[in-house]
Amino acid sequence: MTKNDINQISKLLDNKLAPIQNKLSQHDKILEQHGKALEQHGKALEQHGKALEQHGKILRSLKKDQNTMLGMLDGEQMHQRRRIKRIEEHLGFQPSV
Repeated sequence: MTKNDINQISKLLDNKLAPIQNKLSQHDKILEQHGKALEQHGKALEQHGKALEQHGKILRSLKKDQNTMLGMLDGEQMHQRRRIKRIEEHLGFQPSV
């Protein structure tokens, strides 16, 4: 094989590979754009995760406060029922349901 043959083969390969290289370059750019978008989405998800965690803490705190208040109100209601029952019995009234 002569140098001329090698040059011709090289040119032929260059001509055949050029469209493939252009296509790969385009795909590379697309992948880079998608990578940036995924990175932004990942950051957004991380922020949302932190917000959800904070909301969960607040909800647990509110639930605890609610349970405490309901316990206090239930205790007060039971005390009032006993008191009314004693008053009704003392006055000779028919006990209410």
